[in-house]
Amino acid sequence: MSQITKRNKVLKYKCENSLLFYARYIYKENHNRKFILSKHFEEIAKFLEAVYRLEIIRGIINLPPRYGKTELIIKIFTSWCIAKNHSSKFIHLSYSDSLALDNSSQTKEYIQSDAYQELWQMTLKKDAQSKSKWFNEFGGGMYATASGGAITGFGAGGTDENVFEGAILIDDALKPDDAFSDVKRSAVNNRYNNTIRSRTNNRNVPIIVVMQRLHEDDLSGFLLSGGSGEEWTHLCMPALDKDNNPLWEAKHKFTELESIRQADRYTFAGQYMQTPAPDEGGEWRKAWFTVVKKAELNPNIKWEMIIDGAYTENTKNDPTGIQIAGKYNNDLYIYSSIDKYLEMPALKSFIEPHIESLGVRVNHILIEPKASGKSLKQLLKKETRLNVSEIQTDFIKMSKIERARAASTFIEGGRVFLVEGSWNEHFLKQVATFPNAKHDEHVDLTSYAIERNLMNKKKRTIARV
Repeated sequence: MSQITKRNKVLKYKCENSLLFYARYIYKENHNRKFILSKHFEEIAKFLEAVYRLEIIRGIINLPPRYGKTELIIKIFTSWCIAKNHSSKFIHLSYSDSLALDNSSQTKEYIQSDAYQELWQMTLKKDAQSKSKWFNEFGGGMYATASGGAITGFGAGGTDENVFEGAILIDDALKPDDAFSDVKRSAVNNRYNNTIRSRTNNRNVPIIVVMQRLHEDDLSGFLLSGGSGEEWTHLCMPALDKDNNPLWEAKHKFTELESIRQADRYTFAGQYMQTPAPDEGGEWRKAWFTVVKKAELNPNIKWEMIIDGAYTENTKNDPTGIQIAGKYNNDLYIYSSIDKYLEMPALKSFIEPHIESLGVRVNHILIEPKASGKSLKQLLKKETRLNVSEIQTDFIKMSKIERARAASTFIEGGRVFLVEGSWNEHFLKQVATFPNAKHDEHVDLTSYAIERNLMNKKKRTIARV
């Protein structure tokens, strides 16, 4: 046996038994520079090796952008798995078709490189060498497309439940610019349940989601909250740990990360810290609200109820928001702000007993004029003696974020008070994570109440029909 053959045998053994050793080898040979090791790469490698051993079947990895996730988790891991099991079949998805194809192409280049072929001889089929789909002579390979693209007709993995034979790798399924779009987030989340998860060839084919956090209800949030009904192993890697030690100091020192935080605390909270809202609050901060006791309230406050209706019992959808608020001395007092999952007519039947249970007199009920709101208004006017109307103002034409920002001045100025109650904690958690919160009914309700009671207007129009 020649010396070079002995060297290759040792290299092959070390590569197949250590993902990080393989990463250093294949990266250096193909890029002519070292693969820089760090603790976060070590953690990711341990996670991925557990995936290969089928100890992790559903996995989520969250880490900051440009921290090497695609290189290690998609390109290097895929080519490593095919080296260990030549018939491994992968599906790779990303928000952009071009990104998915580039990743697929670079993975293929690793496999076709001299450094790879010296250790694992295999050829790619001549009729299956496109960027989107390529296979080797053993049937292993990759199919890559956008997360919204067609993946019918191809499955990941093999038929043996006890052997790793491929996986579905989802890298940044949601474009950052689409994070605040309910429609686009829901499309990605629903596509996972309706299409992606069914493209495994057996129940033990791993599915790995890797992404920076963008929103409370992004794909990671959706899956971790039980949206798919599966159990997920979660590796969360914030840019700073609890002691403010950087995750990857070679990339970002503490001072650099702090500069990013100061420039855009929303982006930093989600994409860098993996908590899709700043600890101190998003558009609104918890500290801006003052909690007062009922005994401190002026008895002359005139209370109004505002309803943001959804009318559903399905807790995966938005609930109905119900808030009671009133003005006194140019300040707004929120007596109660709750959300309920109720369909009609149960919601209509809930309103009067709810008011009575609070022991407060509500002079007027305002309902957001959506299609569902009109039916609630009609039922309340028909079957109760409550004074009910729709919200009718130009303020309602603004986006949720625009309304929240217009109202934030009054909250930050200390002019919005919360009456002490069990609802306070839930309310503050939601408003402090907006616009990254899964639901936003309390933000909308409070914005409407501030616009109606505190903003200077020459004219206020409320429909009385």
